[in-house]
Amino acid sequence: MSITENFRKEWFVWPILIAPFIVSYFLWDKLPEEVPTHFNIKGEADDWGPRWINALMIPGIGVITYIMLLVLPMIDPKKKISNTQKPIAAIRIFTSIFFVFLYAFVMTVSMGIEVNLTHYIYLGTGSLFLILGNYMNSVKPNYFIGIRTPWTLENPEVWKKTHRLGSKIWVVGGLFLMAIPFVLPIEWMVIGSTSLVLVLAGIPAIYSYVIFKKIESEGEAL
Repeated sequence: MSITENFRKEWFVWPILIAPFIVSYFLWDKLPEEVPTHFNIKGEADDWGPRWINALMIPGIGVITYIMLLVLPMIDPKKKISNTQKPIAAIRIFTSIFFVFLYAFVMTVSMGIEVNLTHYIYLGTGSLFLILGNYMNSVKPNYFIGIRTPWTLENPEVWKKTHRLGSKIWVVGGLFLMAIPFVLPIEWMVIGSTSLVLVLAGIPAIYSYVIFKKIESEGEAL
């Protein structure tokens, strides 16, 4: 499927991605010159920057992310990603829209409205992991998206088994990530989320190596 065909099929994404820029246009004069751009574990602002960072850069990242994931199949040197349009489409849509939700929460705080940003960030990030994990099992071997270790890229069977495991881990991990602000005290939230992300990244990577060596040894035994 060409970029133009994908663009037409996913026309509904663009109003969502463009909406923040329209909102920022009308709110621009109401925003303070400096807005909170970083928040501590308690959800309190601890760094500030110019208003364009929240009003324009965050939704801009969403647009750039969508475009990048849209053109990746076209620049894949071996066209390995061309057969993964369904999961790739879901990944690019949900990842891009994630930045729209992030924009909404950050702009709410920028306007001086009190909101527990930490809880929403964990819920949003956990939801993203859950959604990506749900589609990860369907992603075919490619150079751009997925668990790209030397061993998954070397062997399609390793890729398949690693993503099958990674899919389950990411779905469960997403649910745990969403639960963190409700079950852990504030001082443990960073340690808990960091440890969880390391597990989500580390286990599939280690598993891919183990499976690769197993397949390699079985091949040598024949």
